[in-house]
Amino acid sequence: MKNKAYRYASYFFISLTFIFLSAYATGLADNYWLRFVNGIAHLVILYYGIKALRLRKPETVNNYVSGVAQGVTIGAIGSLLFGVFLLLFLLGTPSLVADLQAATNIGPRLTPYAMALIVFAEGVAVSLIGSYLLVRYVDDRLEKKGFGARYANSSRDTVSGMV
Repeated sequence: MKNKAYRYASYFFISLTFIFLSAYATGLADNYWLRFVNGIAHLVILYYGIKALRLRKPETVNNYVSGVAQGVTIGAIGSLLFGVFLLLFLLGTPSLVADLQAATNIGPRLTPYAMALIVFAEGVAVSLIGSYLLVRYVDDRLEKKGFGARYANSSRDTVSGMV
């Protein structure tokens, strides 16, 4: 489970980094609506990460804890990596930090460290909520395709030698 989670976390980190650098290079970094692009990337990667877990381990279908744990692991690792990247980027661009401080009510208390921590916390929160919703969606789709409880029960019976 962990190797797949690390793979999807790296996809998540790469997508966030690409979106951020593209927006920064094109001068669109101050466009608030681009955050929805991050959210879409986040949810798409969580969806495929949870689905990969379910297909690899069908006995986890309808076990919300395993699916949410997979999604939160992906989101937390990806957000942590992106938070570290963002911290290093902001430490290297004090003009961007000054612009962000001027644009908010927090002012000079909004340090690069605080910004990176906020990004990390937001990523974990979205991962937790999104994972729960996506687990329900993935499980429903897999059950409709025949990967549901019957599939999970038959694979457990085969493993235990009961069939």
